Amino acid sequence: MAKEKETKRRNTFFQGLGKSIIGICGIAALLSSFLCAFCPFINPSLFVWTAFFGLGFWMIFFTNVLILIILIFLKSRKTLLIPILALLFSIPGFVKSFSFGKELDIDSELKVMTYNIGVFRDYKVKSRTVDEVKSSLVKFIKAHNPDVICLQESGKWPNNKALEFSKMIGYKYYSFNVKNGNSYFSKYPIENVSCFKDDRINKFADIKKIKIDEGKYFYLVNCHFNSFGISEQEIEYINDTKNIVKDSDVYGKSLITKLKNGFIRRTESTELLIANLPDDGVPLVICGDFNDTPLSYTYSKMSGAGLKDAFITNSKGIGKTYCGPLPLLRIDYFWYNDFVEVVDYKRIKQTTSDHYPLMMTFNFRDTEVEVER
Repeated sequence: MAKEKETKRRNTFFQGLGKSIIGICGIAALLSSFLCAFCPFINPSLFVWTAFFGLGFWMIFFTNVLILIILIFLKSRKTLLIPILALLFSIPGFVKSFSFGKELDIDSELKVMTYNIGVFRDYKVKSRTVDEVKSSLVKFIKAHNPDVICLQESGKWPNNKALEFSKMIGYKYYSFNVKNGNSYFSKYPIENVSCFKDDRINKFADIKKIKIDEGKYFYLVNCHFNSFGISEQEIEYINDTKNIVKDSDVYGKSLITKLKNGFIRRTESTELLIANLPDDGVPLVICGDFNDTPLSYTYSKMSGAGLKDAFITNSKGIGKTYCGPLPLLRIDYFWYNDFVEVVDYKRIKQTTSDHYPLMMTFNFRDTEVEVER
């Protein structure tokens, strides 16, 4: 009998200890969820530290779900409120990060592809040559047959290589920017336009007029916002918990500085882009690698400018677009205005880059746009 009491007392002690530990973890996860909820509203240029929590939204969300399940299993009614509150704080982030959209059952006029190709390097099979990667991209494009292609990190296209690639994929029109590595390839004429009032925008974005036929065109903006510039060694540092203390002076400080500067630069780029967008009344599509998640100030500003996220309106699930070692990041986008009707949005999982290519099909929404004279 004494032995049974001792065993019961020991079990009660360890159960109480477990509840206390999970409760402490729950409080930390609750605070993280709270800060996540405020990420989109705080300009990183003024205060950068909340922006870090937006990167880990899904990790924080699933941690709170796990804590809730454990507390239910432990029958800890007193601490159940902690993960419940945390999940309530996560609702706005979940709405921006998880889609219940759907493909429309109608015909579409146009299909646009955006893809960060990583300067024709195979992210997984590093021994593959540029020509091999380029050949696989040609096959991919021919298989999916988009009307217009926007590439990021396509390089400087020396010695008429852009013309050569355009012929390989069978597209008549092309344009590229040697300053930012953005390229266009199109079945329809591409016209340069001077909608951007500030030349600084050319460091990360280009705008073109895609003429479908006489009197019918749309503006297409191809963007590549500043990345964090994180090295492979720093990514390994993040993924290895033993490095929390080890080598912190070598990688930790550098990593924080790069993350901080990346948030600030993208905030400046977003504000510059929105200030330079074409006037209302013209179908507009903005695509590319924004290097920021839906829980970011960048996303909030784009959405606040009246632009819609094609993934949210026309797709399902989490829809991560970055396939590198950092998990569940959706950082590539299609944005569009009210004069565009999106029919379908797809992420294609076949890739050689550390990004997935995205496809969006759409129509013009009941508006006739007169050609500028």
